[in-house]
Amino acid sequence: MTRCFLGFELEEESRAYLRERLVPLHRALADAHGWPLRLVPPENWHATLLFFDDLDAAARATVWQAVADGAQAGTWRALEFAWRGVALWPSPRRPSLLCVEAEPYTDAARWPLTALLEQPPFSLGDGQHLRDYVPHITVMRLRKGRGASRVRPRDWDAVQPLLPPIDPQRVRFDRVSFFLSTLSPERPLYPREHTLPLRG
Repeated sequence: MTRCFLGFELEEESRAYLRERLVPLHRALADAHGWPLRLVPPENWHATLLFFDDLDAAARATVWQAVADGAQAGTWRALEFAWRGVALWPSPRRPSLLCVEAEPYTDAARWPLTALLEQPPFSLGDGQHLRDYVPHITVMRLRKGRGASRVRPRDWDAVQPLLPPIDPQRVRFDRVSFFLSTLSPERPLYPREHTLPLRG
């Protein structure tokens, strides 16, 4: 069995655009402000579509066939999210990571994949994440047990002037992938089992 997830991958221009703004932010928060942050490697930046704790190879093949059908039908061809900027996730009161966050995306309810969430093996995924879809790209993680409790809402207020503005038009995705997940405290690995373009 394998931890895995579906995710949208950034266009390379968008990845470079975010890297230019977020790597200096990481340095400022970690070095100047002492926040216990680990930068997620930019090659791992993505927006999760559907997460599974464990799926065997046959179940993954079933899930990927539905994704391939959706991609071929153009489900995500005009994918656009209303990006708000850098945020503490899931909330400033109990953060575990920093992300680039978008407005809730209600159109996800019309994706064919959402209609399959009650059926196996899709029912093994985190269906609520997709039903209440709030796109976000995890860019930094708070290190557990290393002073994460020091990051309080007022700390977040204090660093607002450091947060770079994010132009929503420059954060775009061009492919969907099936990632396998190998957890590691320092550098999780996300090899791609499958990848398809979102636009033909």
